[in-house]
Order: sequence, then structure tokens, then C-alpha cells
Amino acid sequence: MNSFLSGKPNIDKVNITSNEINIDKTKDIVKYFKPSNFKKFFLNDIEKGKLLFNIDLFLKNNEIINFEINGYVKKLFASVEDVNLKDSSFIYLIEKDSGEINNIRGFLNGFQINSGYIKFDNSKLLNINGNLKSDVVLNQLHLNNILKKKIQQNFKDFKLIGSLKKKFQIQFDQTLKITDYRLEASGNIQKSRIKLQEPQKYLFVKKKIKNIELEKSEFQINYTGNKENSLNVNGTYKINDNLFQKFNFKQLEKFNSKKISIDVNFDDEIDIPILNYNSKNQVVNINSVMQIKKNKVNFEKLNLSQGKNKINIENLNIENKNLIKFNDITVKTYKKNKVNNDLQINYGKTIKITGQNYDATNLTKLLDQNGSSNFLKNINKEISIKINEISNNVSDKLFNFNLIGYLEKGKFSKIVSKGEFEDGKFLDISLREDKNTNKKILEVYSDLPKLLLSNYKFFDGLSGGQLLIFSSYDDNNSNINLSIEKFKVKDAPGLVKLFSLADFGGMVDALSGEGLSFEKLDMSMEKNNQVLNLKELYAIGPSISVLMEGYVDTKTGLVSLRGTMVPAKTLNKFLSKLPIVGDILIPKEIGEGLFGISFKMKGMPGKIKTTVNPIKSLTPRFIQKALKRAK
Repeated sequence: MNSFLSGKPNIDKVNITSNEINIDKTKDIVKYFKPSNFKKFFLNDIEKGKLLFNIDLFLKNNEIINFEINGYVKKLFASVEDVNLKDSSFIYLIEKDSGEINNIRGFLNGFQINSGYIKFDNSKLLNINGNLKSDVVLNQLHLNNILKKKIQQNFKDFKLIGSLKKKFQIQFDQTLKITDYRLEASGNIQKSRIKLQEPQKYLFVKKKIKNIELEKSEFQINYTGNKENSLNVNGTYKINDNLFQKFNFKQLEKFNSKKISIDVNFDDEIDIPILNYNSKNQVVNINSVMQIKKNKVNFEKLNLSQGKNKINIENLNIENKNLIKFNDITVKTYKKNKVNNDLQINYGKTIKITGQNYDATNLTKLLDQNGSSNFLKNINKEISIKINEISNNVSDKLFNFNLIGYLEKGKFSKIVSKGEFEDGKFLDISLREDKNTNKKILEVYSDLPKLLLSNYKFFDGLSGGQLLIFSSYDDNNSNINLSIEKFKVKDAPGLVKLFSLADFGGMVDALSGEGLSFEKLDMSMEKNNQVLNLKELYAIGPSISVLMEGYVDTKTGLVSLRGTMVPAKTLNKFLSKLPIVGDILIPKEIGEGLFGISFKMKGMPGKIKTTVNPIKSLTPRFIQKALKRAK
């Protein structure tokens, strides 16, 4: 009373209570506050909402020693950078050094928050601890709002149903700038489906992936301010319309580096042509641990297993989608319950490939693609190969194959090699560089030509013989001279059709029987990019002689060939009447009464159109070839 009468009343407590008001009305007061992040947030980032508050001020000697603010907020809409809060509500209690927010509900970035709380203290720095629970129902529209356009633009349709729990700790300085944070989230994915705008093709996966589904899966996320973040996901998934399979995914991110661990059962078809391996109708387990830093990927391990089939790779380094190095690769695969690959590859001073078995069924086709991929362009190393047994689908097995060579930018620049067939037959390959022309010189001898020629359709049905190849080439084009001696052709569809149109009935019978014999074939070719230009092919045998030219588009398969065929009896009769004196001069009357055919073959594989026309005289070039062989 005395203090009141003296005009200096001693007030211990002051209470201020409001009715429910629009938050917008409080902005007129906040704008007079000192500049701070809180003021910026309140004035710029809060769009609308309703507020009720009760303020208790505790005083001593007319100075505020403590305070307590409580009330509620509802229908709050706010946006801070990538965080959007919509139609949210909560109750709050704020004291001098601490506070809490309870009964949080609303929508955070499209996630519905069912319950949650936040506790904070302000002893020196502002520390916030919170817990949120929400059901998750996401569609394509939600995803577009959450993810960057660049990431989600390939998604044609996206759906996810699940639940989410969040725990977080955030530390602010006195200006409300975040100094540290930690987020822990866990939840489940009841069902999720991603349909891709454009089906994707991945390495060794034969079919394109159109959609991915997740079911009965769980995840954990840890996100921290010091950039030590982790993501763990496990459950079941399926791609396209296959069966659900188990998977486990772990990602640890530290600074600018990511470490990813994947363990997945994969039931789509995996195809590795260079090993003639295909997982059709089988589930393959893929287990890998990799580190990713910018454009570098290091597979600490990459293991593929399917029954007895195993492929294991250690420390495979890839940069800009190119191979840098690896430690060891071991391969053991089976075909019809028999081992078809049993190899070890070691990367040291020399790349060493050793093993008992190698399946080279697709090797000639892959080599003919002539480096369509730059995957090995960073490899400059000596290489040695020792394989006891090499199998293929066109000829006898090759034994005791040895090769010493050098890889320059991923391609062979030097080769010395030899292998053995049965019955004393052999294969010899050499590659060297011509220092005068800077071109590479390839020489090949084989007692079984079919092994090396299986990729060329006009050699279908070839058996036996001795092959000699001399090739000069660089990165732009190659010139190839090829000869085969003492061989047969049997069951060759192209020749059967040609002989039938020409009415060479006896030769058709020979092709379907023991085969049509040839004494020799000489061929010169030029390959420029994807076009194989057949400059000349001349084959002579006891029954028939053939002269042919044209081209083959190795990319599209288009064939365009033209030539001349003459039965041997007719040709021999002609040659017996032709004088051979110096340079050959061919009178017009020579050749009258001769019988043979000219032919054309053109079209795509399986749709080649063949036409024939009878001829009564031979071209000078055909006669020159025939005379040369007759000498």
C-alpha cells in the first residue's frame, strides 16, 4: 500500500490475454522489432493463420524476471525455402529459457502430420528437439513439388502409400541461424509404384525396365549437419511384371563421398555376351559395395551368383564411365551343367588372364563391333592370356591358347598368339604396327576358318579349309585380303536359292548332301566405318566358279551383292580354246555360246531379293581370274 501511495507500486505479475486473432494483425507489432531471422521469417514466410495467446509476466522491483506464454495456432500456412507448411495447428508453451509445442497437426511438404511435439531450450544457443508422426500418401503431383524437375521428369506415374516417424534436433544461434541439425526418420512403404516415361536400358540387363514396384518395405534415414548421412531401405520389389523379390539398400554419405551397399535378388534376364552367360528364368543375387565421389565410382566388391554360377569383382574403379583399374575378377559359369567359363583376371603390371575354360561363342561378333564403346580407353598395359580350352558354337575346341600383347587405349596394338585344334591343326594370330604408315598389320592363319568367319553371312555353310588373312587398318578404315584353300560349302540357304533360280539342279543336290567343293577362294575387302565394301571375291572349284562384288552395312545388315557364276565344265571348255600369249586380248567372237548367269542379291536379313540372268559371254575380269588360276 505504501508503494502504491508513493506512486511506485510494486507489481509482481502482469497477465495479458487475447481473443483469437489473425496472425496478420500481429505483423504490425513485429515490424518494429530489431532486425533478425525471426523477424524476417515472421513477416515474409508466414502467409496466414489464427493465433490465441495468454502472457504472464513475472516481475521483481518492477523488472521482468520471467515470463510464460501459452496458447494455440491454427490454420497456419507458411513457406521457408523448400519447406511448405499448410493448414497446420498446435498448442504452445514458451518460457524464458525453454518451451514446447504439442499436438502438432497439418501438412508438411505434402505429408500429413497426425501427431507431434517439439521441445526447445535457449540456455546459450537455441536447441529444438521434435518428434512427428504422419501417414504418407504421395502421387505424381506431390513428387513434382518435392523433387527437382530434373530428377522426376522421367517418371510417368508415381504412387506411394506408407507411414513416417521423424525425430529432429536443430541448433540456432542468437540470430536464429542454424548451426547444427540432426534428423532421424523411419517408416514403412506399404505400396509404391514408379512408371517410367521412357523405358531404361541398363548394362547387361537384356530387357528395358518400364516400371518398379515396392511392397512391405521399411526405411531409416539419418541426416546430420556435419554431412554424415545414411539411408537404409529393405523389403520387396519387382520390375516390370515379374515376381516380388527381396532387396536391401544402404547408403552412407560423408562430405562429398557416398558409400552404397546393395543386396538384391534380381529375376529379370541378365545377359553377358562376352561370357555367353544368360540368367533367363533364374533369380540372380547381386551383392555390391561401392563408393561414389563426383564422377568416380569404386566397386569395393561386385558379386553375381546364381546357383553354381559366380562372377566376383574386387576394387573396380570407373571414372567418367571408363574403366581405370581393378584388382581381381573370378568367373565360373555353367552351360547345360558343364563348366563353360573358369577364369581369373589379375590387374597388376601386366593384365593376366588365366583359366581352364572360356566360352568364345559371341567373341567374333563382339570384336567385329570394333570398339563401339570407349569403356577401356584409359587402359595402356601389357596383357597375357593362358587358357587351356576355348569353346565356340561353330567348330572344334581350341586348346592351349597363349597370347602376349599390349593394350593401347583399350585396343590391341601388339599380339603374338597360338592355339591348337585336334589332329595337329592350329590357329596363329599376330598383330604389329607398321612404322612407315602408322597402320596396324594383322595376320591370321587357321586350319578351321569357320571359327573366325562365323559372323559373315556369305560364309554360311563353310567347312574345312585353311584360312589366311592379311589386314592393314587404322581407326578410320581397314583393308583385308583373305584366302581359303580346299574347303566345302554345305546347307547354305543363299547359294541354294541362287542355284535353284539358275536351274543348277545338280549343285543344289550337292549343297544338301556332302557339300560343294572349292579349291580356293580369294577375297579383298575394305571396311570404312560401318560399311564392308567387298571389292572382289573369286572362288573356283571342280563344279563352279564365282566372281562377286558389293557391300554389306554391318550396322543395319543391308546386303547388296552382284556377280557371275559359271559351271566348271563350260569354263574349262572355254579356256582350252583361248590362246595365252603375253597380255590377253579378247576378241568379240570369243565366248559365244558360253552359258552362265549373272546375279544380284539385295535386301535386309531375311528379306534378301535374289535375281538371275543368263549370260553368253564372260567379262574380261572373270577371264583374267580364270587364267591366273589355270597357270
